Amino acid sequence: MLKLLVSWLRWRARRSRKSTFLPAGIRTVVAVELTRLGDFVSILPPLRAIRKSFPGARVLVVTSKAHAPLLALCESDIEPITVDNPNSLAGFLLALRIVRKTKPDLVCSMGPSNRNAALALASGATFVVGYLNGTDSLTPFLGVTPVESIGFTGGGSVTFTSENIQDRPWKVLQSIGLNTPRDPLFSFPRWKPEPARLARIRPEGREYIVIHPFSVWEYRSWPLAEFQSLANLLLREHAHDVVFICSTGESGMLKPLRVTFAETERVQFFPSSDILDTAAMIQGAELFIGNDSGPLHLAALLGVPVVGLFGPAPPERTAPFASRGVFMYRQVACSPCTQTTCTMPGNSCMKRIAFQEVFGVASGLLGGARAAPVATHG
Repeated sequence: MLKLLVSWLRWRARRSRKSTFLPAGIRTVVAVELTRLGDFVSILPPLRAIRKSFPGARVLVVTSKAHAPLLALCESDIEPITVDNPNSLAGFLLALRIVRKTKPDLVCSMGPSNRNAALALASGATFVVGYLNGTDSLTPFLGVTPVESIGFTGGGSVTFTSENIQDRPWKVLQSIGLNTPRDPLFSFPRWKPEPARLARIRPEGREYIVIHPFSVWEYRSWPLAEFQSLANLLLREHAHDVVFICSTGESGMLKPLRVTFAETERVQFFPSSDILDTAAMIQGAELFIGNDSGPLHLAALLGVPVVGLFGPAPPERTAPFASRGVFMYRQVACSPCTQTTCTMPGNSCMKRIAFQEVFGVASGLLGGARAAPVATHG
């Protein structure tokens, strides 16, 4: 249904009057990213570039209420328009009403999602740019996704193909001629959580490793038993504590790990629905280990060394840019895939990564005796 709505809105928008795009005349810019945490994290550097490109304009972002606090990392005047449940019709309509009241001049659909496209196209903006053709956002790395510009006189042609996911939002800026230099990839460590938050959540005076053992995608998830074996080995061979993080909704899945590590004070569990608490916990870590998921992208953005575990999607397409990072990946004949089903669940790509290999890489990044390999494709 939403895809049909996008097609109709797109057809109607293409019939609208075209105007000359003059950045100096833009008074209100709205960016839209209503999908997953990793997608929202990837738009934060481009958002800062938008803020700098339109210094006199009001800049707003439509996003999930859970993700919006991460705008604090940008250290810029960017206003959130939050949606409690981005998948609900009520949440979508409320966000649309707020956006239309701002009378935007420019609206950017930052990622290939029908929700993003529908809101951008229905916004009433003079200029609409981004991913507007109703592409399925589940596996955009498998196809070719054009960036469209509606309402513009002229305009170039830009396409997102087999590039890294973090290149995707920059294509939106490129399509309207905002070829601004990218921020240094790892400038977000400048963010400093408030002392009260740090005192409440971080292990006092102890170095620690953060492990995120889950993913919203079943087939992106490394077996929990492997994370358990890895944590045991890290505790035995290194002085660091281990902190397992997850969302509050995933807390119940930590039960096997809680049972295993019930007798040690060196393992903590940190389920949280506060994304800034999670960010502060990650930022204080010596190392982050996790599946291909939003927290991995957040850790890389914060400048924390990362070990990422990949399978259905290859790291060259979906891994975060990282100042210090190693991405474990075992190429199989069916990868990349749709990641919604698995043709060999008994010996999936994720199960082919051994915890001993991950330990060796982690030790290298921690500065231990075991050096991390240069490449981990195999």
